[in-house]
Amino acid sequence: MRMIVPFQAGSATDSAARVVGLRMGALLKQPVIVENRVGASGLIGAEAVVRAAPDGYTILLGTVSTQSVSVGLGSKMSFDPVRDLAPVGLIGASPYVLVSASRIAAKDLNAFVAEARAQPGKLTYASAGNASMANLAAQLLAYQAGIQLAHIPYKSSAQSVTDTINGTIALQFGSVMPVLPYVKNGALKALAVTGARRLPLLPDVPTVAESGLPGYRAELWMGLFAPKDTPADVLDRLSRTLNATLADREVADSLLAQGIQATPLDRRAFAGFVQAETAKWSKVVKDAGITGE
Repeated sequence: MRMIVPFQAGSATDSAARVVGLRMGALLKQPVIVENRVGASGLIGAEAVVRAAPDGYTILLGTVSTQSVSVGLGSKMSFDPVRDLAPVGLIGASPYVLVSASRIAAKDLNAFVAEARAQPGKLTYASAGNASMANLAAQLLAYQAGIQLAHIPYKSSAQSVTDTINGTIALQFGSVMPVLPYVKNGALKALAVTGARRLPLLPDVPTVAESGLPGYRAELWMGLFAPKDTPADVLDRLSRTLNATLADREVADSLLAQGIQATPLDRRAFAGFVQAETAKWSKVVKDAGITGE
């Protein structure tokens, strides 16, 4: 059985796939081989699964980028992620951590929002580019809070973290693991996390929703998908196996160590989740005038 990961070896998605695949293989009593198919922001790997035989022996570890954001961006694809891939189940999600330099006056997100309202378009934030999830998360926050922020795209996450620490950048929507050490040592101040629930690695940091923007949620989620014509009984078995895998404490702890909160959803609930995420991010992309890069 092959699990296609559309990102490079050593990435967070690749690491999660290996943790999940190992346990799923044990439960299914057959090896699950993780195969990296890199390129086109994950779409090459996704297309490989679309073209695979619909027999349950080839599955995709898809993400919010490959399954939802790509639709909103109007990415040039030879397939439709919604039509051509059948949801199996959600693995989990990693939120962003909204961080600022410790010397910045704002002590929480409410104070930061108040400062942004007083200085429209003056406060800056970093991301990996216009089409990145970090930028989309910032755009959603700005819309819900009624503020204007200035986007500064970076090619290097290490440089953006450095510039946030020294105050060159006011705010960063940082991935959990790269910013966690700096939050722990006090170089960065964590204002909020962008997920639906608090992150156990930072239990005292509230969510954006708790900080006055109810309903806000922006996460790097990942889940399993199969070719569209895979039989229902096969999809059900894969979905049950995935949920049993995520119920294993060792698996959940291994994912959390990478900043990923295990979030089991059966395939029908996951299908609804993907549909809602696609609609949400398509609207953010359209309203912000974002195009693919």
